[in-house]
Amino acid sequence: MSDVYVPERGDRYHLYEDCVDIGFGQLGNSTQGAGTYSVTPMSLDQAEALRKTLCRTCRKTAALRS
Repeated sequence: MSDVYVPERGDRYHLYEDCVDIGFGQLGNSTQGAGTYSVTPMSLDQAEALRKTLCRTCRKTAALRS
């Protein structure tokens, strides 16, 4: 089981696989003719080792859910 979701592009990780920011990134990328990219599930430790930071939308969503 993964802890976070890391898109192939960008510098953020996401707590939720259905985060709207992942979708917006995919949409923006495809409208520029580059196609979509993969999202890799991994542990939080792995994401931080890659110097990824928490998505702002996921941070707000987590605060609302707690």
